[in-house]
Amino acid sequence: MGAEAPPPTRDLRVVAMNNADELGYLGQQAVAEAVSPDDDYRIVGGHMVRLLLKAYPTSAATPRSTLDADAAVGDVEVIGPLSVRLVAQDFVKDGGNIFRKQVGGEKPIEINLLLSRLDHSQGVRQRTVEGVGQVDTLPELSWAMASEPLVLDVTAVLLDGRTITYRTRIPDIEAAVVLKAHAWKARRMQSDKDLADLRTLFEIRHAYRELPWRLDEPDLRGFRKDGARALHELASTVTRKSAMYRVPAHLDRKHLAALINRYVTSVK
Repeated sequence: MGAEAPPPTRDLRVVAMNNADELGYLGQQAVAEAVSPDDDYRIVGGHMVRLLLKAYPTSAATPRSTLDADAAVGDVEVIGPLSVRLVAQDFVKDGGNIFRKQVGGEKPIEINLLLSRLDHSQGVRQRTVEGVGQVDTLPELSWAMASEPLVLDVTAVLLDGRTITYRTRIPDIEAAVVLKAHAWKARRMQSDKDLADLRTLFEIRHAYRELPWRLDEPDLRGFRKDGARALHELASTVTRKSAMYRVPAHLDRKHLAALINRYVTSVK
């Protein structure tokens, strides 16, 4: 058997509109330059959502800026060399998984390294990695890492007109929704950013129905099922006047609930 064909890539041109955008693109570039060609990783979190919206633009979504770049890896063997290469780029390690680099201005580039773990226990747990320290782990990252990534060749225009280029990897739209559903469930009282991101992701799903999507299948299992359960809990509570968690002021609550009910199977 021959080697597996690499996933297809697509070109993406982005323009930094503010300092947070610029720091995010510089952080993504730093990760791209720190990984080895064979390393598998994904940019996750808020930057994942921003890149998906750039890849699949829709005017119905409101982009959200975020400072730190979250990078997930599936193999503990990747964390050590990746940490060493980030330090070689003049990043300063804070604990086991946070790296910062001052590039002028008040805010530094910040990169958070995350590690997948192979269990179904919920939430963030720390794992001690020799030579690195305490690294945050999440079980749903193992599922997202097993899905084929969206590989992007990014050209980013910075605030001063400089252009940087790099290749990065993000989860596809369905995996991104599942990751954000788990994040909302785990961070309920600090969930406004997750809600904003979920609104964006569902607007992408609504506008690009040809994209692979299995969350509407009748027999969901594993992380899809857990994600669907969290999403329907969200749909049933977000429309209440007192939702008992933070909701962005601009969010159309009924619309988000309707999108979830339309595109995600209800599970018990």
